[in-house]
Amino acid sequence: MANFAAPARLQKKKDVKIYLINPPWFTKEDNIWSYIRGVNPPLGLLNLAAYLEKAKVDVDIIDFQTSSWSWEGIERKVQSLKCDFFGITATTPIVNNAYRICDIIKYLHPSSKIILGGVHATALPEEALGKPAIDYVVRGEGEVALLSLIQGAPLDGIAGISYRENGKYKHVKPDGIIPDLDDLPFPAYHKINLSDYHPTVGSYKRLPAVSLLTTRGCMGKCTFCNSANIPLRVRNADNIFQEIEMLSRKYGIKEISFYDDTFVAYRKNIMRLCELIIKNKLDLTWSCFARTDCVNTDILKIMKRAGCHQIMYGIESAQKEILANIKKHCIDSRSIKQAIEITKKAGITVRCAFMFGSPGETEETIDDTIEYSIRLDPDIAIYNITTPYPGTEMFRWAKERGYLRTENWDDYDLSKPIMDLPTINGKVLTQKYRQAFVRFYFRPKLIFKKMFSIRFLTDLPILIKGMKSILNFACRIRNEGV
Repeated sequence: MANFAAPARLQKKKDVKIYLINPPWFTKEDNIWSYIRGVNPPLGLLNLAAYLEKAKVDVDIIDFQTSSWSWEGIERKVQSLKCDFFGITATTPIVNNAYRICDIIKYLHPSSKIILGGVHATALPEEALGKPAIDYVVRGEGEVALLSLIQGAPLDGIAGISYRENGKYKHVKPDGIIPDLDDLPFPAYHKINLSDYHPTVGSYKRLPAVSLLTTRGCMGKCTFCNSANIPLRVRNADNIFQEIEMLSRKYGIKEISFYDDTFVAYRKNIMRLCELIIKNKLDLTWSCFARTDCVNTDILKIMKRAGCHQIMYGIESAQKEILANIKKHCIDSRSIKQAIEITKKAGITVRCAFMFGSPGETEETIDDTIEYSIRLDPDIAIYNITTPYPGTEMFRWAKERGYLRTENWDDYDLSKPIMDLPTINGKVLTQKYRQAFVRFYFRPKLIFKKMFSIRFLTDLPILIKGMKSILNFACRIRNEGV
């Protein structure tokens, strides 16, 4: 962690300009996310921009996930940008779009240096550097490495940088990790138009809304998740509150989506945050992700008082063996049932996520998970097909055994079988994925529950939008004859 030391002040030949770019995400109609996807502020780029701006670097953000950008429009926009460096981020499902943007930039601005970061480039830096348009890869958390790079530090002294030299790939160890998150400036929200963004449909009550992170890394070791490789660090409750208060007072934000993998990992910290929100009477509603073994009645009560209206729990499977296979065996069915019950009792909506197609999955285990999701009766259920992203233990496991059916990253969108498992046919897996939505959402009990859950007329438009989006997807796949 010593790599967080501030970069040495370098003698700069001239002031530099950098644009940070978020590539577009084009979803397909056979994917639930086409119907419910949100457009969240690019927090990684906002954090980078704030860190660079603090060091007096001229930085701006271009987010191609807002509005409906065409490739022709993207090319025209890129042509208008003049700068020394372009920094592009990418997750696996959009990395091909990132590569295409890199090609466009290099063609239009051949003298500009192109830097790729994000979880995909961190996992596969040599794939990225194999693209002639890409000059550098920043691995891990990029604040320190990116600043050092654009200030002209020697490449072999920048931890977290990968580059080409004399036809060989060079990787300076270790990956970037920021040990104390409270030392970082707040994200540079002034670099974007916050009205362009909204959370996942069905997960928010009011607008304007933003996403926010209170941690980096995760306490879990799930084989399907990149966060399993990153040590968990937590921001102090007072630091989090200062950012929330600023968002409320300065930008009029009414809703926050906490996207931490385990928001309530440190209960005392979250209770302190809730106390600050209540004491200062902030007009906020919010949602979060949590593990079922991290909640209890006391924390749920104070979260509700502080504005929490929805929690998403990752349940994944009904089968102990499958949970063990993905290293999520520490959570049992009893704690899951209890967590859902006490969350509902606290007046907080429950959203649960399930995965089909993990190692050991069969047609029968999927049926069991579908039945289990119906018995648990969350307010919202989301089903995904298990996707082994590069950099995860599951990806390595599947590749070593020859189970990967494709490395076309466009297909890594949680709606297609990526692994050819010996225990289940890919066609059957797709059919079961589609059946799950139909079986869960076309239940009279659920429909009546939604109708009687409306407490205020102001809840009605967003509730209707959320249910309409999910039902449209369920209707589409039912009509296709799942």
